Amino acid sequence: MHTQYPLLLLRRRYQEFVDCILPLPDALFLSPMNGWSARDVVAHLIGWNGLMVESAMSLLAGEAPTYYADAANDYRNINAAFVAKHSAVSKAQLLRELGSSMERLEAFVADVPPGDLSADRGVTHYRGRPATLIGIIQSLAGDYQHHTRQIADWLGTQ
Repeated sequence: MHTQYPLLLLRRRYQEFVDCILPLPDALFLSPMNGWSARDVVAHLIGWNGLMVESAMSLLAGEAPTYYADAANDYRNINAAFVAKHSAVSKAQLLRELGSSMERLEAFVADVPPGDLSADRGVTHYRGRPATLIGIIQSLAGDYQHHTRQIADWLGTQ
């Protein structure tokens, strides 16, 4: 696999998400959908972008990412903290924060030697497979895709 593919996929999923959020009127951006609002989802993704940089550094050091400890809770504690930390209600402000957090993640990944993206450093993912940087990038891309579909489906019922 070309080592830039996961980063390109993440960038595409990020842009699809932003394109889904941009046209939302403020009232819908702040309206609850299945327990979260679109605003909450943006705050959640800002936090995860930053956490993935920390997690990548942990993996490169041969250590398990800290978020593994909240996996049994479906990351409820981590997500609640991200929603509280990124508490702005302005869609424009949150999208700027999301963009900045994505730029930091992309810059970090771009500086990682290609062989290190897929290297097994002896860390086992809590699901039993080797934990790699490519794996966390792909996981985050999947999260962006999931939330884009979730919001699009919710909008279809409005």
